[in-house]
Amino acid sequence: MFPFGTIVLARFPFTDLSGEKRRPALVVSRDNDRRSDLVVCFITSVPRSGPDMAPLAATAETGLKVPSLVRFDKLATLDRQVIAGKIGAAPADWLHTHRAVFFGVFGFGRPEIV
Repeated sequence: MFPFGTIVLARFPFTDLSGEKRRPALVVSRDNDRRSDLVVCFITSVPRSGPDMAPLAATAETGLKVPSLVRFDKLATLDRQVIAGKIGAAPADWLHTHRAVFFGVFGFGRPEIV
């Protein structure tokens, strides 16, 4: 229902669990029958820079309304019930280009980009 690379609208919790905010998120887990949860990355429209984020354009494909940043260092595991729905998808070339940033956040090293 929400495969890897899907951009969804979700109730994303604050890191201190004091509340939540409805925002877009990038699905980074594989969708299958074994899990009811999705792992997602936070997407923000607040301009900032850093090594653990990547810009994502506002296009018909992504479903984003304004240029945004995917925060690979801001993850949540969410039950599907908190997902309001799909708004778009990250382009395959964008996912390929930024995979080293994603893997680097978790100490797996940066995979060779081919």
